[in-house]
Amino acid sequence: MYRHILLTVMLIFAAALNCFGQTAVLRDYVGMISQTFHPDVVTYLQEFQRKLDKRSYAAAAKAIDIYLKGDSGTGFVYVANDGQNYILTNYHVISQAITLSVTFEKQDGEQSKFSDLIIVAADEDMDIALLTFAGGQKPFKQGLAFLSRPVEEGDDVFSAGFPQAGTAMIWQLGRGMISNAMVRLPQEDGNNKRIGPYIQHTAQIDPGNSGGPLLVQIQGVPAGYAVAGINTLSYRGRQAANYSIPLSRVQSFLDASLKPKSEEKRARLDARLASFIDGLGASKAVYPHIAAYLSNDCTGENAEFALSEMIEKAPKTVSDDIVHTFAYSPVDGMAHAVAWTIENTLRSRSGKITVSVDTVSENGANGYTVSFNVNDKIISSEWINEYGIWRIKTFGDFASGDKTLIKKKAEAKAASDRLRANPDMQISGGFVWITDYEAGFGADIVFRLGNYLGSGVRGFFARGFIELDITGGVYIPIKLGSVALTPYGNIGVGFHLKEPLEPSGDRESSGLFNGRDLDFGIPIHAGLQFTTTAVPGLFLQTAYQYNAFNWLGLLEDSGVHAVFVSIGYSF
Repeated sequence: MYRHILLTVMLIFAAALNCFGQTAVLRDYVGMISQTFHPDVVTYLQEFQRKLDKRSYAAAAKAIDIYLKGDSGTGFVYVANDGQNYILTNYHVISQAITLSVTFEKQDGEQSKFSDLIIVAADEDMDIALLTFAGGQKPFKQGLAFLSRPVEEGDDVFSAGFPQAGTAMIWQLGRGMISNAMVRLPQEDGNNKRIGPYIQHTAQIDPGNSGGPLLVQIQGVPAGYAVAGINTLSYRGRQAANYSIPLSRVQSFLDASLKPKSEEKRARLDARLASFIDGLGASKAVYPHIAAYLSNDCTGENAEFALSEMIEKAPKTVSDDIVHTFAYSPVDGMAHAVAWTIENTLRSRSGKITVSVDTVSENGANGYTVSFNVNDKIISSEWINEYGIWRIKTFGDFASGDKTLIKKKAEAKAASDRLRANPDMQISGGFVWITDYEAGFGADIVFRLGNYLGSGVRGFFARGFIELDITGGVYIPIKLGSVALTPYGNIGVGFHLKEPLEPSGDRESSGLFNGRDLDFGIPIHAGLQFTTTAVPGLFLQTAYQYNAFNWLGLLEDSGVHAVFVSIGYSF
């Protein structure tokens, strides 16, 4: 009798627990993942935003403001057998973050936020990341259950997450079916390799859903749903072709992360270095490959300098590509710019990158110093373990995190502006001596085109002699600290209006030319300019000119020599 009563009580208690599990709401276990960026990235983007505002690019400035808020994806609660609380999400959701938070939102809008999440482990290839709560917090007694069987084609499934709606992230529970239980997708670079496997399904996946769970309805588990996978991407150009990482791969990741094997960190570093070197040998631009190996610190600390270098020195195809990447994701664009500065320095004059590891040594508990032999030159780099992945912290002098580089660049630009060795326009006037004629006055105006070309108009005026020329040529600025020397050479076309040296008795002394000869010629002009930062814009100039021949009198000796000494101003 008592045994019967005890058994009844136990069954009622078990039923009550089951009902408790069913009444839990799915939203309690699925949250919004928000990230904050490296402080140097934030500072740069905020300054860029202010510049856009001043130039009335309101939409672009607003886009940066939204990006800096860091709302980036979805994650869900996983509680291990030992009770430790975790958040599972996609790696690409957290890859650019310095700090992370997760926010859970109830139906009435009430939110609970957990900040300063710790990244326990990440797998870039699988696109999975495992986070835990700061300070050893365990706010959850249970998390979402894992499905105990593989999914099958035709199964009903649900996607849960917070896709973006304008500037907000809004809860969405989508419904669909499994359309391919085990699919491998082609890589984006067009080779024959496949990635996966993935679960293909038709439940809604929108930007912001990344990292959320793919679910199957199951009785007797928290919220009535079990996790079948992690939603990660949609296939562009196809209708309702959405993909999730299957639970078998998620479980493998958890086993490796929470029950690590005895593999040494040096072995993982060696494999990472081999992959890095292998990608540098591609017969195309390799900065996208290098960017994938940069740590967030490396990107944040070097982006401002790298972007300025890229804008000034990169080929148009490269700058257009990086600007396009920046528009889609500013942090990715910054990483590509830093990677380009590294690639640009690594390439030899022939365009080849020949690289091998020279030495590897520990430089602390979480880092190594790796010296590379690049085209017979030793370049040192630092590698750190970021989220369980070996990445570049510094690389040579050009990605060293040296904050003085941008300051030195700004100072060099200010000095160059004061020196004005590459002006837009120059005017000058001064003394001219012309063979067989008296001294006179000379003047010119030159428009400088780029760094090395110039075109302009020049005139010489003396008693009995007038000359006007149109010329173009090459200017080669040589900067020597606070002074600059610019040798140059011009050639052009012009005419002289001059009195004959031995007047003829029958020559007309009246009319348009007043008895003067009109000669057309090709002037060849060479000179040297000198300028200094002491008086910005002011320059001294000395030059020699020879008019090669007379177009209208080829048999006559019409050569004219001139020496020009002048003072001028550059704009």
